[in-house]
Amino acid sequence: MKKTGRLLFMALAVVVLTGCSRPLIPIKGNSSQMSSDQIKTNLETFINENLMQPGIKAEIKDVVMENGLYKMTVSLGVGQEITSYATKDGKIFFPESMNIEDVKKKIQEMKDQQKNATEKIKAEIPKNNKPTVDLYVMSFCPFGNKAEDTMKSVYNLLKNKVNFNFYYIVNTDGDTIQSLHGEKEVVQNEREACVLKNYGKDKWFSFVSYVNTNCGSDGACWETAAKNSGLSATSISVCVASQGVNLMKENEKVALSANASGSPTMFINGVSTDVIYKYGDSEGYKQKICEAFTKAPAECAKVLTSQTSATATQGGSCAN
Repeated sequence: MKKTGRLLFMALAVVVLTGCSRPLIPIKGNSSQMSSDQIKTNLETFINENLMQPGIKAEIKDVVMENGLYKMTVSLGVGQEITSYATKDGKIFFPESMNIEDVKKKIQEMKDQQKNATEKIKAEIPKNNKPTVDLYVMSFCPFGNKAEDTMKSVYNLLKNKVNFNFYYIVNTDGDTIQSLHGEKEVVQNEREACVLKNYGKDKWFSFVSYVNTNCGSDGACWETAAKNSGLSATSISVCVASQGVNLMKENEKVALSANASGSPTMFINGVSTDVIYKYGDSEGYKQKICEAFTKAPAECAKVLTSQTSATATQGGSCAN
């Protein structure tokens, strides 16, 4: 289910878990019966103001009377439609009728997925001659930024021995791109993806590190970051305008395939590892990656500087 439908689902799930067979949401209405047009207008306003993501609009259609209730189709704006109900006075809204056994089954499926994800983290990382490291982030997620900064010295040490890949976690709906921290993050994701594509990983790390350290949570000084890294801010802007959307679609596809929804997430040879959450511990990152070599190269013997346990940050992520 896309994010636009999640709030509705959450509203349903809370009531279902309390034992109601049909979820109820009280809304403002008149004491007498409302017309179908009034129901449509009032509920569209309520849903769009309280249940939908910004920038996406729900629409109510096909309002008819059935079994003493108004029955309607609610379009969530992303190709999703649900059948909903409301009382004749418009005071009670039933977002969706549901079968309790079906809901219980879905909840169990979600628990199983979480269990499988946890087991995958604990899985042994396979070895090969040139390990692959995939890092998934959001450009303004503070934890993702910490992971990037921790990874930088590891990358510099092992970039010729390891296949490093960097991806952004976004949601797409057609040509509309959404990122957890808003439109400014969408644009910064696109800038960084353009740098990665057109200038390579060394320049990407230089650009990203400057932004992380100096530009705050809105990337206001990104042009200075580009200049400091020997990049053309104009070329980056042109790339964002012409390729940004497609780059984000490609990133979303990869992230969904890997089931990477939290920033940061790291896979080594296809296996998720929680070492990523040891922010500031570059040596810990290096050791975990070096374990993935069939035969570790000489570079793995070099000890990297890490923050002390008192200053290192443990845990934390931005969940999409």
